[in-house]
Amino acid sequence: MTGSISVVASAPESAAEWVAVGSWRRLELGRYVVRVAGLAALYYGSAKLGYALAFAGPVAAVIWLPVGVAVAFLAIFGLRYWPGALIGDLLANNYLALPVAGALGQTVGNLCEVVIAAWLIRRLMRVGDPLDRVAGAGGLVVCLAAGTLVSATVGPLSLLASGAVSSGSLLSVMRTWWLGDLCGALVVLPLALAWRRLPGLRLPQRRVGEAVLLLALVVAVSAIAARAGEPYTYLVFPVLASAVLRFGARGGTLALLVTVSVLIWMTTREHPFSADSLTLSVTSTQLFVAVAAVSVLLLAAVLSEKRVLADELGASRARAVHAAESERRRVERDLHDGAQQRLLALAAHLSLAGDTASERELQLAIDELRELTHGMHPTVLRELGLAGAVRTLAARSAVPATLAELPSQRVDERAEAAAYFVVTEAVANVQKHADARSILIGIRYAFPVLEVRVTDDGRGGAVERPGSGLAGVRERVESLDGEFAVRSSALGTSISATIPAYPA
Repeated sequence: MTGSISVVASAPESAAEWVAVGSWRRLELGRYVVRVAGLAALYYGSAKLGYALAFAGPVAAVIWLPVGVAVAFLAIFGLRYWPGALIGDLLANNYLALPVAGALGQTVGNLCEVVIAAWLIRRLMRVGDPLDRVAGAGGLVVCLAAGTLVSATVGPLSLLASGAVSSGSLLSVMRTWWLGDLCGALVVLPLALAWRRLPGLRLPQRRVGEAVLLLALVVAVSAIAARAGEPYTYLVFPVLASAVLRFGARGGTLALLVTVSVLIWMTTREHPFSADSLTLSVTSTQLFVAVAAVSVLLLAAVLSEKRVLADELGASRARAVHAAESERRRVERDLHDGAQQRLLALAAHLSLAGDTASERELQLAIDELRELTHGMHPTVLRELGLAGAVRTLAARSAVPATLAELPSQRVDERAEAAAYFVVTEAVANVQKHADARSILIGIRYAFPVLEVRVTDDGRGGAVERPGSGLAGVRERVESLDGEFAVRSSALGTSISATIPAYPA
């Protein structure tokens, strides 16, 4: 009875709801059919491309692109679209060149291959993008190797049973089949994973030009390496590494696809691939593709891990500086509201009592305490802003200081404090050590950075030592993801900083 009540309660209660449910189901069915058809078309198209460019033959392939297409599609969109891979493989098989039983066995092996590999990769993707971690990139290779091994076993055995291949060539066919499928997956799948989020693709015009030049270099070096042959083939590795270093996984995977396409296309122009060409040269080409793909994957993962580590370190340093700044302000408030007020009250009592000497000593102690609290977070900076604080500092400098430029607007407190301490440390060093005649101070705000530069015409020799004031200023600037530099020569010293800053 309870079960029937729950069914009635969950069912649509009106004609409008029934229409809505029906529309939603039709929409889902339409989306499913479109995606299945899309996968079938992509699978068939990539197979025909391999045949047309002589990458593949009826029995095996130098590089079998459809496996990468199918695995990428199922890994990204879901395993339920597997009929698209089946349809595409049935359409792509050449039943005139192979016995029907052997071709059907080949299709079964290919379908199991892509489903198993996609299932393993989807499990791997649950813990994050495989391209962002070295362990993930290694797991990706293992998943693809395991999945493609299924097809490389089932397919050749079915062809052997149907008489399409001989027992003497079975191992050679299995090796070429496995490496061809693995290479196709290693080239296509990382490319699909890296480029599946297009909204993040926004490059400045300068970097667009750099990308075009690098792509042209990839094509040129790949063509030269293919024509010259081994060992010149490995000249492409520095170019592939440059693509990864400059443009990450997206640049590396795209450069890899271009390199592999050019190399295999030019190689098969002179030596077309066929069932009789399962030679050592084919294996060498496949191993080259596999090694290049794995190298790109691992380098991209290492760079991604390094970038994440740097971001975490920067955030940790920023939190530490923020905590220290908060603690300094707390101590400042405690000193101002507590001890300093009591000392002022005591000074007033001593003045009334006529103890002039004690009053003078106490006043000196209060002044020292005030200077101490100001050092924690200068009051002049809080009251006058960065421009006013720097003007005050320049006016008090023993060495004539010229202000080249000052910001006209306030920025966030942490950036202002970092810039102010850069200037104060630089001016203090000039007054103590530089024997200079003049100081030039310039601070410019160009969103989103605050640029600070202090130069002098002294004798130079400024050195940043561990534990020194300059080292402390560097730590403060870099904790905000800024940049700090000291340049010193016999003509003078220049201290500069670039600090991320946002309007107050």
